[in-house]
Amino acid sequence: MKFYDHIAASYDYFIDWESRIKREDPFYQQLFQECLAKSILDLGCGTGGHAMHWADMGYNVIGVDSSREMIAFARDLAEKKEIDIEFQCLQMTDFASRLQTRFDAVICVGNTVAHLLDAANVLRLFHESIQSMKETGVAVYHLKNFQRIIEVKKRDFPVISRVVDDKEYVFIRYYDFPEHDLEFNYIVAVKENGQWHSRSYQLKHHPWMMEEVVAIAKEAGFTEVMIYGGYDFSEFDPETSEDLLFVCELGEV
Repeated sequence: MKFYDHIAASYDYFIDWESRIKREDPFYQQLFQECLAKSILDLGCGTGGHAMHWADMGYNVIGVDSSREMIAFARDLAEKKEIDIEFQCLQMTDFASRLQTRFDAVICVGNTVAHLLDAANVLRLFHESIQSMKETGVAVYHLKNFQRIIEVKKRDFPVISRVVDDKEYVFIRYYDFPEHDLEFNYIVAVKENGQWHSRSYQLKHHPWMMEEVVAIAKEAGFTEVMIYGGYDFSEFDPETSEDLLFVCELGEV
């Protein structure tokens, strides 16, 4: 995806990885312990923040992303940190036959599913995930709570500012609400040598609702689909939850 190729160089500047891992990882560790996970597939891994954290903990991890630049940055960072991990540039709807490996956990975080704009591609993602899972494994998919976003017209995300190597970066993200798919706007402004310059990008997100995703997951072959409204295993509330997490299992096969 060209958008992520363009922003790969500054992607990690607007993510506080330490805080994010601290908030999210206890959720994943509980799931990993329950299925005795040793191997993890990170789908839509970006620059590899989650994947490298898990690899550093001792899991066998492969990170997959469709952006060549994201994968290049992930590989470079893993080499600098001396973390043993594999990254591959593959499409979210075509990876199982290329990896030819079955994992204990398949993880797809960061609202990645919203980039798939029709049910056929979400179904392919789930089929590919199942083909990449062990029978006792778990798959986790994260989305923003689009029902709440649409109902309250929640356009904007927090503005983030970082200073890196004497450059100031400001990241602005917001939604527009056309009739069908949402338009996600991303602006990065950089101040260098006293001068500001900026670039703006736009891509579509499909506002998947809980019931739609559950139905597609069941059609794909998941027999157990558990829903949570946060990384604390809280119940999903369409009016108040920020996040929507699907924990999927194959059950008896």
